[in-house]
Amino acid sequence: MMVKNLIFDLGNVLLRLDQQATSQAFKALGATTFPTLAQHGSHATLVDYETGKITEEEFRQKVRAAVGLPATVTDQEFDVAWNAMLLDFPKDRLELMRTLRRDYGYKVYLLSNTNALHIAHVDKICLQGYPEDSLHPFFDKVYYSHEIGSRKPSKDAFDHILKDQGLEASETLFLDDMAENVEAAKACGLQAVQVAVDTDLGFLQLRF
Repeated sequence: MMVKNLIFDLGNVLLRLDQQATSQAFKALGATTFPTLAQHGSHATLVDYETGKITEEEFRQKVRAAVGLPATVTDQEFDVAWNAMLLDFPKDRLELMRTLRRDYGYKVYLLSNTNALHIAHVDKICLQGYPEDSLHPFFDKVYYSHEIGSRKPSKDAFDHILKDQGLEASETLFLDDMAENVEAAKACGLQAVQVAVDTDLGFLQLRF
């Protein structure tokens, strides 16, 4: 089946990440139990924040308690530590999105599990050097989990973009760095492939 539409993940596909940088930054602020953020009940806090169920302030409060941050840590210091994992865009990665749209006729979308703090940082810091002040101009449409209320690998996340754009799942290729998201996309009828931030995406220019 010919691929007419491309849906990209953001972190570790288009944007370089270093999650250890956030762990180290929180520890430098005095956190004593940072690993619990990605484990057990604390993971629910991240999921709630990345699906818009809790506010920015509620997220900070819950994470502060989960990782044992001293009360003296300011919100600004918290935000800097939280965003430390966000690095930069590899050369020509974003430009490729435009090329795929302009020269190859694809509809190109972004579907990211993310949150308001991260996206504000991406727009302000990670896009330094670009004339654009957000990721929207590079895609036909951008879908952030905290805005659409659903998060990969949930079927709802894939259904949302397919229905919103009127896309045929079989004509749509999803690219993500996590195997569970790739398999979830396939279960929804999409074509899907696991890639990483250092994967050469030139194969997309061969046109399916």
